Amino acid sequence: MGKYSSIIIFDPVPAKMRDYCKISKELKSDGSNVAGVLCALSPEEKKKVEALVSSYVRPLSERDINKVISEPVGLIKSDAMLYCYEDWNPEQPVDARGMSDGTLRFIAIVVALLAVAPHSLLLIEEVDNGLHPSRAKELVDMLKDLSRQRQVDVLCTTHNPVLLDELGNKMIPFVSYVTRDENGDSHVNLLEEKENLTKLMASGTIGRMMVNDKINEKGIGD
Repeated sequence: MGKYSSIIIFDPVPAKMRDYCKISKELKSDGSNVAGVLCALSPEEKKKVEALVSSYVRPLSERDINKVISEPVGLIKSDAMLYCYEDWNPEQPVDARGMSDGTLRFIAIVVALLAVAPHSLLLIEEVDNGLHPSRAKELVDMLKDLSRQRQVDVLCTTHNPVLLDELGNKMIPFVSYVTRDENGDSHVNLLEEKENLTKLMASGTIGRMMVNDKINEKGIGD
């Protein structure tokens, strides 16, 4: 782990993102102050980041979100709130309380990737939690794009076979799975090192292997 400038465990909690938050420069591990982090940016940088966040959210939402912003609120403007604008009513902003869990988590992950320092390791538990399975491609594309642009390594956990399939076979060297031995101890295994992987792949995708519990099936030498 010595090659990383920092290691960040990030698990955004949509319920906390719906509250007002203090304007601050440091993103919390639960994503509760995403709005505050955006408002802490300079006006020029804030506009740039909001446009980038919006570009990734736009194809994601079933509610046709075209813009995501954060605005200072309160008497002395020390708090912040997330807002979005939707195509069907472009003049009426919707605050975070009207956004879905999946959309809020997605926004938080985008902001986290933009906020962490280059050469960091970002760990995201259940990365697709709250997202409709049909949006798995948008999630994978975003993670690939931003991690490459920002030079950040991303380590995610998931139980979603659709997401695994969206990764594609080229990502197999980067996929691990967890097993338990007879003592109840957990072991992390590289998928590409599985003895009977070629045979399993001939009969289906990674996601199908997971659904059918074939990944945990022992082959010769396992």
